[in-house]
Amino acid sequence: MIAVVRAAWMVAPVLAAGLGHVAVLKTGALGRLAAPLDGGRTLFGRPLLGPGKTWRGVVLMPVLTAIAATLAVSLGRRLPPEVSPFPGRRVPAWVLGGLLGLGYCAGEIPNSFVKRRLGISAGRSARRLSWLQYGIDQTDSVVGCLLALRLVYRARPVELVLAAALGTGAHIAVDGLMTAIGLRSRLG
Repeated sequence: MIAVVRAAWMVAPVLAAGLGHVAVLKTGALGRLAAPLDGGRTLFGRPLLGPGKTWRGVVLMPVLTAIAATLAVSLGRRLPPEVSPFPGRRVPAWVLGGLLGLGYCAGEIPNSFVKRRLGISAGRSARRLSWLQYGIDQTDSVVGCLLALRLVYRARPVELVLAAALGTGAHIAVDGLMTAIGLRSRLG
């Protein structure tokens, strides 16, 4: 049970930041930061990353995750040490959160690059093996977060596995939310 609680603490700041990001996307706030990371550059006639990877996400996710991690650790001070968030971390909570947010963003970059090389437009999926692509789309940022987390926090392997499962489930849920409110369509 303690491993589940600790895994949930690992996922919570990123989930909160992701929901904040959805709210910003839905309202169109911070539009000046909606510029593509690749600046419209192409490689062999195809976008490097495409219009879906923007500076808004790269700025917003680390900032919101840093805030959420700081709040989680503050709230966790009232809890017994065995269930407090990120016990034994090596950096302040805001640094840990910022790294989680950066890991989230960095985890998505290789997948976007590969999809553009394969001619798959942003927000779309290939006809063949679409289930595999969906799985990669939902886990790439989770892997990025967990790799970033390992830099500053030594979770037990069972906690990492549980965090990966919870993170993937949360990512699928947020993807469903974005589809339901019209920010993303299930194109294939």
